[in-house]
Amino acid sequence: MTSDSSDTLPTAPSKEPPSLENDPSKTGYDPSASSWRNKWNYITGRMNLDGANYFREDLYKQNEAEDCRRCDEWRDWCFQYSPTVIFMKKNIEALNGDLNAGNVICRRCPTRRDGDGNWIRQGGGFNPEFGILICANEMRDRKHLEDTLSHEMVHAWDHLRWKVNWDDLRHAACSEVCYL
Repeated sequence: MTSDSSDTLPTAPSKEPPSLENDPSKTGYDPSASSWRNKWNYITGRMNLDGANYFREDLYKQNEAEDCRRCDEWRDWCFQYSPTVIFMKKNIEALNGDLNAGNVICRRCPTRRDGDGNWIRQGGGFNPEFGILICANEMRDRKHLEDTLSHEMVHAWDHLRWKVNWDDLRHAACSEVCYL
């Protein structure tokens, strides 16, 4: 039996890995251009999704100090007045845990890209060794921070109460589902 080239399966087109560097000619975002020009490109659709994300990241860097100051203010308000945060804090203390302004930190969280080129953003995170991170640049308002802080406090409570193994995806998934 002979085989000719028509019997071979077609090969999938090669997918280029996503560029991790901004190319203004492709994205529409030029960091050397004026702020107004970039805003105009964004508003009029001359900036693609990658350009909009590079633009957002640069704005986050410029506004980092103000974002963190506002986040710290909202965090402190939540610890003093939010019924949900106060309830979670008391229950964490009942398990010999302690969450306060010293281990609930507001910082700028850079957007990252996965292997497929998707932009990944997050609002916060919990780490048993370090505490809670709130991504100051992602907080829209005090309510958003309160929800994010409460969510991460549930993870802290789960960690103390159930001795969650965060390397086991079933444990981590259970902690996420329990919050819903």
